This record gives sequence, C-alpha cells and structure tokens, in this order.
Amino acid sequence: MVWMGIAANGVTKPRFVQPRDKINSEYYIQKILKPFLKVDYCRLYPNSDAVFHQDSAPSHASRVTQKFLTDQQVQSLKPQQWMPNSPDATPCDYLLWGHLKNKLHKRKVSTSKNNSFFFKRLLEKR
Repeated sequence: MVWMGIAANGVTKPRFVQPRDKINSEYYIQKILKPFLKVDYCRLYPNSDAVFHQDSAPSHASRVTQKFLTDQQVQSLKPQQWMPNSPDATPCDYLLWGHLKNKLHKRKVSTSKNNSFFFKRLLEKR
C-alpha cells in the first residue's frame, strides 16, 4: 500500500506500507503523519497555510489521530466535514491511484519491493 498526497504546491513523498503491516492510529501517526509533517508539509506550505484533508479510513478518523493533528496545529477538515465521493476533493482516489495501478499492472510487478521501485520511477516521469 502507498500513502501519498497532492497539494496545490506539489506532491508529497510516497510512503510505503508493507503488506502485513496493520495501519492503526499509532502506525499512521508514527510512520505516515510525523514524516509527512517534518518533510512534506514544511516544504509544500512553509507558512502552514494549508488545510489537510484525508479520507475516512479508521486510522484517519480516529480521535487519537484528530487530536494529534490538533496538537501539531495542523488545520484540517474534521471527519464530519469530509466530502466522500468528490473527485475535486480527493484527486488521489479518482485520478492518481487508478493511473498508477494501470501502469504497475502493465509491468506485471509481483513483489512489494519491485512495486516500490517502479512506483517511484513512475512518479519521477510525471
């Protein structure tokens, strides 16, 4: 699995989740959100003038994750404000993932290590 974001100022670094990893709130905060805030958020929005939007995955919507974002002073949409099924609000779901999956399947990649390698190469070509 891959976590990635699209912003008005660019694209985040992809973060890869191993197939057997369980993505609970703690994993999501430690392995995804903290690196995102340290590396990507500061690069894409040095003035912290963004609104963070995510989907309704349990690890995203949990009280623990929402509190973490609040404690980090990240302005974000609360779960009740999320717009499911909106191509404008979730371009990764409606554009990016399908496009990248098609490209990966054409290469018949079989391992997660190879998937990560080819995924990174596809992103470099954009």
